[in-house]
Amino acid sequence: MKRALIIFFSFFLTFISGAQILQCTPETAFEVQHNFNSNLIKQKNIKKITFDIIDKKDFEVPVDKNLVETYEFNDFGKLTRFYYTNIVKTIEKQTVVNVKRRRGYAQQVQTYNEYIYDTVSTSFFYNKENLILKRYHDGALFYESRYYRYDSLNNLTKELRFRETNNSKDKSVFILGGQLLLSEDSFQYQKYSTGQLKCILLNNEHRPYKEQSINFDSLGRKKSVYEHYTAAAWIMQEMKYEYSKDRMTMAQFKGNANNEILLKITYEYDENNELLTEKHYKNDVLMKELSYITDPVNKLLKSLVIRDHIKKTIRIIKLRYDFASVSKTSNGLSGK
Repeated sequence: MKRALIIFFSFFLTFISGAQILQCTPETAFEVQHNFNSNLIKQKNIKKITFDIIDKKDFEVPVDKNLVETYEFNDFGKLTRFYYTNIVKTIEKQTVVNVKRRRGYAQQVQTYNEYIYDTVSTSFFYNKENLILKRYHDGALFYESRYYRYDSLNNLTKELRFRETNNSKDKSVFILGGQLLLSEDSFQYQKYSTGQLKCILLNNEHRPYKEQSINFDSLGRKKSVYEHYTAAAWIMQEMKYEYSKDRMTMAQFKGNANNEILLKITYEYDENNELLTEKHYKNDVLMKELSYITDPVNKLLKSLVIRDHIKKTIRIIKLRYDFASVSKTSNGLSGK
């Protein structure tokens, strides 16, 4: 029995270590924030992940501006808060330093920058598995919240967007004051087959303004989405996705709402099926490239390098993990 338990836990740990902490999905492909594997976050007992960011321009030394991105998670591995530092003002200052010369010391004026920051954040609230509220704060006075409702099949049926006010003087505490409704969208579904779903979007007057035709492959993964607008039938938008085994390898967006635009992201994986490289294209021009480095010991993402080919810059990101404390109890190990 003891041998069987050892074999089981060895297999379990191997399964966890082989999982990928970042998930590439059709729904989050073109979002700014990263999408995490909630199952792995829960299994690893991760409570917070911090991105320490250093920027470097070509032919210049790296600059540490104390920029960070932070992701916090609940006990179920769901993202509860995402926040990052944003430089709102740069102050140039000068100081006089003594520089050693051959004949003693000489004074020299050096210039340096001081930065004033805001913390931009988004908070997430859930009802079991479903996201029911997402609240954005710009770090000053602006709050925007989106409330979500679902049907019995967990399909999104309504999204309400409000501008809100915080009655608390402490920014870390939110006390809801006023609400101003900005928009209200409703969603109706028609299932044609196991591989096709039609979604009709209605505005706050309950009039349809957009239709989506969603196609799935034999494994139930989203393969393509075609959109057209009721008031402007000439506007067409389409998303396409490709997969290899259990990983998404390509996401593409094509639209003509303004100028013709084609956005494409390709994903490459290593021999352990971990995300290795991500390339972003705009109208077939390579815009930026992301390289992922996994820690060989704990198999978690260790660092990320983002090369911006247009701005000629490199962003170097190192990840720090905060784990929930674990203590022994009479029933074994349990997370506090």
